[in-house]
Amino acid sequence: MALLLLLLLCSTPLSGQNRRGTDEGRLLRAAAAHESRGDFDEAESALRQLLEADPSSSGGLFALERVLRAKGETAEILPVVDAFLARDATSSGVRYLKLRVLAEFDSLDALEHEAELWFDLEPASEVPYREVARVYERAFGSRRALEILRRGRDAAGEDALALEIGDLLAAMGDPDGAVDEWVRAIGDDGAQTTAITRRVQGLTQGRDAAGRRLVRALARSDLLPRRRAGARIALDLGLGREALELSKEVASDLNGRARETFLNDVARRAREQDLVQTASWALSELGDDASTPAQRRQFDQRILDVALAAADTSAALVAQRRIAGSFSAGSVDRRRATAQVIRFEGAGADPGRLRELLRDFRDEFPNAPELDDLAATVAAGLLARGDAAGAAAVLEGIEGPRSGVERAYLLFDAGEVEEGRQALLLALPGLEPSDATEVIQLVGLMGRLSAKGVRLLAVAGVQAHRGQSSQAARTLTEGAASLGQDERPPVLAEAARIAQRGDLPSEAALIRERILGEFPDSPEVGEAALALARYRAASSDGLDAAIALLEDLIISRPNAAVVPDARLELERLKGRSE
Repeated sequence: MALLLLLLLCSTPLSGQNRRGTDEGRLLRAAAAHESRGDFDEAESALRQLLEADPSSSGGLFALERVLRAKGETAEILPVVDAFLARDATSSGVRYLKLRVLAEFDSLDALEHEAELWFDLEPASEVPYREVARVYERAFGSRRALEILRRGRDAAGEDALALEIGDLLAAMGDPDGAVDEWVRAIGDDGAQTTAITRRVQGLTQGRDAAGRRLVRALARSDLLPRRRAGARIALDLGLGREALELSKEVASDLNGRARETFLNDVARRAREQDLVQTASWALSELGDDASTPAQRRQFDQRILDVALAAADTSAALVAQRRIAGSFSAGSVDRRRATAQVIRFEGAGADPGRLRELLRDFRDEFPNAPELDDLAATVAAGLLARGDAAGAAAVLEGIEGPRSGVERAYLLFDAGEVEEGRQALLLALPGLEPSDATEVIQLVGLMGRLSAKGVRLLAVAGVQAHRGQSSQAARTLTEGAASLGQDERPPVLAEAARIAQRGDLPSEAALIRERILGEFPDSPEVGEAALALARYRAASSDGLDAAIALLEDLIISRPNAAVVPDARLELERLKGRSE
């Protein structure tokens, strides 16, 4: 019997709590339903009923503030707030609400009074100073807010509120002061690294200088987590030199799994910021710890990918050399990797180095299928440097479509134009379609021109092949004046194509405008008009001119070969103009 009585006594408060919870939920749902329909009076009535029964309901209080604000009666929340605080004086959210409402209605004396009450209530806590400063910044300005935060630091500890003080100093135009505070805010464990990085990235002026100041301060720390935070910040801010130096220092203090994790993180972040040198270093360090050549090769391949993505051929070449060296002598993989080394070297190595690389490759792999491509690559590199004799020596004994093309340009350069044309014709069947198109246009045009026109085309072809696109186009446009009337349009069309392939679109457009203006009845007008329309459509104010050009082309030359493409282009451009 005594046990039963005890259970009944214990169950009564719980039932009451459950009933209050049920009533609160019911009234909150009812108020939300009224609010969603715009019936704010009924919503207010339900919420006041709830708060009369339970003045400490924070859900009811904040919902009522929202409803009263919608009615334009926000100040009426203050008595309800006071009733709440009489029962729960430590609720920071409700105290902040009261401060915000007082500031909103310019009750500044009352605002200061409430702030002091909160400070007295929690003298060693950061919370009241943080929240009061937020309101003071709007009510009194940044300097008063800064005073409150520094007062809070005096009360709560020397590193207290560093994040907030730094933010305020940054907003006040003092990035150095802000950085000094953010250094404190990082913490001994580096926990605030991400938050601080975002703040530096958000600076509108002096971001790099602020980032370097921050990283230097963290680098001087005796604590490894803070130095590690500095390395991460340097990486995320794209500070290449600082990122590499500090990452090396941090890595030297790590071992085992922790070091591996750190290096992988450095490699990833460096790649995201195109810091090729740092990414390559981190991957190389990981590769040095690899237990097999195959594992090391995986890291070198990642270095290669990073370098190529950033167009860093120097770093790519170093990685590719290691990859080639990791394969066994005479293997197919070694042959292919070594061939790639030569391709990378082709653009930058001196002539002697290029010849040596190719000679060594031929000695190791005398019948390699890559020889044709490699010999052509090396010959093109030598020819671009003006070493025609060296290019000819490289091609000696090599047969294939790519080497045949290079041999043809050497013949052109030597003045043996017809022999060069025949070499192009012989090479043509083995070329890839992308390479064959240019050769077909060149040899086809040579077959239509006079001897003088062919020689002119050969000279320009050699210049273009050496990468001198602008000079080649100029050779043809100036030389066309000395040719017959029928030869000028096709020569000008070839000049425009050379300029286009050389990434000189404005020069190509000028030449095509000349074709349209001086030779309106020539067969080359169709190609010129279509290309010119595409060029004009790419500019912000050229869409209408491009449409007019295409419409004129379709009407005036309905049977031209380019008309189907012109119609498709016209539809696309008209869709843009709608």
